[in-house]
Amino acid sequence: MASLLQYLLWVFLSDQDQRAQLILPPPIHVDYRAACFCHRNLIEIGYVCSVCLSIFCNFSPICTTCETAFKISLPPVLKAKKKKLKVTA
Repeated sequence: MASLLQYLLWVFLSDQDQRAQLILPPPIHVDYRAACFCHRNLIEIGYVCSVCLSIFCNFSPICTTCETAFKISLPPVLKAKKKKLKVTA
């Protein structure tokens, strides 16, 4: 927090002429991708265990870290509607 205050004071308390001469530090590139627990590969989209928050690249019904078993809910099967027969007279 102290470094943030120092940075803000350094940039905004100087007048406009001095501010043009200041050399600001370059922005630091941060890679926010997570590493999967199974292969240690960096992934952008993966599966997360809801108990221990382990990240995996492939779905598994049992977490290999905390051994929690997940119930796989399948979409409900819809019954086909019967077609009405047309009565011709």
